[in-house]
Amino acid sequence: MDCSIIICTRNRAECLRNTLRTFESVTVPDGWQVEMIIADNGSSDDTVEVIEKAVHESIGIRNLPVPVSGKSRAQNAAVMAARSDVLLFTDDDVVPARDWIRRMAEPLIGRRCMAVAGRILLGEELERPWLTPMHRRWLAEVNQPAAESPELVGANMGIHRSVFDTISLFDEELGPGVTGFGEETLLWLQMKEAGMRILPVTETHVTHHPDPSRLDRSNWLAAATNHGKTHAYLFHHWKHETLSRPLLTSRWTRLKHRLRRIAGGTPPLSSEGCPEWELCYLTRASTLEEFARQSRIPRKYPPRGLRKNQTAGVAGA
Repeated sequence: MDCSIIICTRNRAECLRNTLRTFESVTVPDGWQVEMIIADNGSSDDTVEVIEKAVHESIGIRNLPVPVSGKSRAQNAAVMAARSDVLLFTDDDVVPARDWIRRMAEPLIGRRCMAVAGRILLGEELERPWLTPMHRRWLAEVNQPAAESPELVGANMGIHRSVFDTISLFDEELGPGVTGFGEETLLWLQMKEAGMRILPVTETHVTHHPDPSRLDRSNWLAAATNHGKTHAYLFHHWKHETLSRPLLTSRWTRLKHRLRRIAGGTPPLSSEGCPEWELCYLTRASTLEEFARQSRIPRKYPPRGLRKNQTAGVAGA
């Protein structure tokens, strides 16, 4: 059996080193041919050296330079370079369970589904009493994937290559390096639209160890802005929705946010946490503002389309 593991990375050499070290404990079933493609998305630190020194007795590790920034671009390059039809995706800051490869790959090898969505646990060092389900979701935690068509999250998902015979590759106008989020969300929505089966895998997991700075207020605020940009792109280009007077509504939203913030005080940007109400206000304002900009651009997909319009002119269409 063949399997390709895809990890995209950029200037996170130490995180990547730790992740590759943990993969030494992951079991490769007898007779399986497993490769790991590390798509280096233009790193300027020691990432290349880390990849070159990485060794696994049962997994062939190779570096795939993708110099132009954008995680979706790196993922697409890795998909095209992969030798297997079974593609397992994870991040450069995770610890996989020992049986991760087998559990995630078997449903795809047996063609019981077209994609799998796995559990993602948050590292203990990130646990805080103020974390809500929304905060945890934004940190990519998926403790229990939905039973029906669970959402795909890049830290732990698997896709059969044949999906891309029907659906475009990852949209290179979404994801880290562009909007910050959404490349796997759009693929998930397209798969559901196409009636493709997605199965949850609950028997194994990866533990996610994002940088603790992700808990800082400044990063929550930036994430809210990026979520809004992602929503606006999907609303206009894929869902073909309309929003009435978006800029006027955005000004009103930001005013309400400002007044509530004045009443409650404004914590420093370096402090940890951000209340849900504030994240919701800022996400909505960002969505409206970005929608006003995107709505001046011709739509890039047919309504809920599986492939980008040829005139959109973006790689991966």
